[in-house]
Amino acid sequence: MELTQVRYFVTLSRLLNFTRAAQACNVSQPALTRAIQRLEDELGGPLVFRERNLTQLTELGRAMLPHLDAMLTAAEAARALAEARRQQPAASLKIGLGPGVGAAAIAGAVREIALLMPELMVRFEEAAVAMLVEAMLSDMLDCAILPADCPLPDRFRSWKLYEEGAVAVLPPDHHLCAASTVTAKDLHGEVLLHGERCGGFVQMLAPDGADGIRTRRCDGGTAHILDLVAAGLGIAVLSERMAVPAPLVARPVVEPPIRREVRLTAVSGRPYGAALAGFIKLCRAGRTH
Repeated sequence: MELTQVRYFVTLSRLLNFTRAAQACNVSQPALTRAIQRLEDELGGPLVFRERNLTQLTELGRAMLPHLDAMLTAAEAARALAEARRQQPAASLKIGLGPGVGAAAIAGAVREIALLMPELMVRFEEAAVAMLVEAMLSDMLDCAILPADCPLPDRFRSWKLYEEGAVAVLPPDHHLCAASTVTAKDLHGEVLLHGERCGGFVQMLAPDGADGIRTRRCDGGTAHILDLVAAGLGIAVLSERMAVPAPLVARPVVEPPIRREVRLTAVSGRPYGAALAGFIKLCRAGRTH
């Protein structure tokens, strides 16, 4: 069965006229008729019949139409996908960002790769660890920047990038903006906003709901948490490497000391493209800023 035969039949079933179907397919009417007849031979029975000047589908034709139409649609979708992939930039770098990890932490390495590859397409994906792991396994992401305590399958390699502390992100009119640093005691009575993508700094600061510190769960990306801080709903505790937009104010959290290790992760045993290989080398050399 050829796709040309399927396309001719689907067009004929829509127009119910051999002459117009041949014109729509840009072939002669005899050529279209022969193609339909070959398809009928393969399927074991007539698909259309003519009644005076009308063309109708047979029972077999009506039964086969949805399947043949789906086949044609799938073939057209495959061609469109192949064309889209051909038109993509020659090089791409798709990086996952784990909980509380911002793109600013590795922007320097990305910049160096982009300077060497002017047509480089860069994409960041901020998501939960499980989603990023699945995306890397399915080749939707090249690598991910993840906290070191995240569980990973054996198929992954990882390299230490850095250790980081935490900052309290405050509205510009908050009284703690006058201080140079912030402690857990300073935050007593405050509402700390947190979510699964914030990096777990609130839990490290106030384990088991420490007395005097209130928390409010706000699921979403760190950008959404920062919007809520700006709106006066509370304070965020985030990575010290997270870019904090003005007019919000960031102050280091010094007591208790909060530290975590962050690692670059990729699937082992796979051939790495030039962009990913270069990115890994730059990150391992500490050239992330």
